[in-house]
Amino acid sequence: MDLVRLLLFLHIAGMFFAIAISIGSGIVLQLAYRTRQVAPIRGVLDAEMLLGPSIPIAFLVAGILGLLTAINFGYDLLSPWLVIAYVGFAAEVVLGTRESLPWQMKLRQLVTTTPDGPLTPEIVGHFTASRTIVFSIVEYAIILVLIFDMVVKPFSA
Repeated sequence: MDLVRLLLFLHIAGMFFAIAISIGSGIVLQLAYRTRQVAPIRGVLDAEMLLGPSIPIAFLVAGILGLLTAINFGYDLLSPWLVIAYVGFAAEVVLGTRESLPWQMKLRQLVTTTPDGPLTPEIVGHFTASRTIVFSIVEYAIILVLIFDMVVKPFSA
């Protein structure tokens, strides 16, 4: 296996890992919410505390590996499909730091101060707020666009 293919594999594997731990934990959190009990949500948040710090590191490493892959394949770094990837990547970073992280910190505060038992109206409202739903959909849509972009490489020769 040559260096270029190894870089490509590491980039893809790194992105799979980063997406799995970031999106996967959100999906598991939604499943915990559906129990309508505080304890399962608290348990998922406790598990996320272990993985959470690795999410930005995983995305950063995978992104750098992607850039090195593009350079080694000789791609024009301003190709439209790469520009789409840069914009999507940046959008995910902004959403993660400005929306997802503060949302999760607020949720942690809510469940920490709530005894085990049924969800409070505040916790339900936190999950069902229009802003929460819209940003979740946008985050998932950006990831789908990025996957499409990486596979199809639209607007390239």
